[in-house]
Amino acid sequence: MTARAAARWLLVSYGGTVYLFLYAPIALLVLFSFNASPSGTLPISGFTLRWYRELFDDYFLIDAMLNSLTVAAIATPVATMVGGLCAYALARTEFRLKPLVSSTVLMPMIVPGLLLGAAMLLILRPLLGVPLSLWTAACGHVVVTTPYAVMAIGNRLYGYDRRLDAAASDLGAPPWRVLRHVTIPLLMPGILAAALIVFTVSLDTFGITFFTIGSDGTLPMYIWSQVELGIRPTVNALGTLLIAVSILLLSLAQLLLRRR
Repeated sequence: MTARAAARWLLVSYGGTVYLFLYAPIALLVLFSFNASPSGTLPISGFTLRWYRELFDDYFLIDAMLNSLTVAAIATPVATMVGGLCAYALARTEFRLKPLVSSTVLMPMIVPGLLLGAAMLLILRPLLGVPLSLWTAACGHVVVTTPYAVMAIGNRLYGYDRRLDAAASDLGAPPWRVLRHVTIPLLMPGILAAALIVFTVSLDTFGITFFTIGSDGTLPMYIWSQVELGIRPTVNALGTLLIAVSILLLSLAQLLLRRR
């Protein structure tokens, strides 16, 4: 075996091990969601859809799911609009502090959600005196998800041919008409992709939700409470459904971002 072949084998082995470590738990979760055993773990005693049926008979689960959808429905359009405006400004202007502003806009992606949630709790309760509710949770989700919208729409903007806007202006279209009839339609795949990504991230957000939602609960909080008491088979079924929805939405977002 040559040195190049050995290096390639080691690299493939290393990559396969990493992927196995990352995705084997997900595969087991999906497998256990169909396991007839009440323990929801090994050994596999048969295949059943019982846990999926029981899942939708759980009132607390339905309530948590509706709360998650409500928060995501509020946060998605706001974060997409704010992120789109930020991406447009960053892509169309040049100024000295642009790298610093770009880093600041994207910072919520790398700051732990627990820290952001604690910071927002300090602002909402002691300083502003705002009662915690689904609306405050949605505000927190806007903070967390806006950077994803900036990246998705910014990716579309940096590949945008600005000569199309110039051509429309030369033909007599005012700036607002150029924006409405040329720019936004061409950016629409990126805008829709951003909305799908924001919606998916909002459904999965836990840290900032824990501090800003008050007495209500969302799906991630419901799963956390169930795991705390011991993993039930219905939790595996719920996790499988969330994974399927996330993959579907992110795949659709990827297709939209690839559109030309």
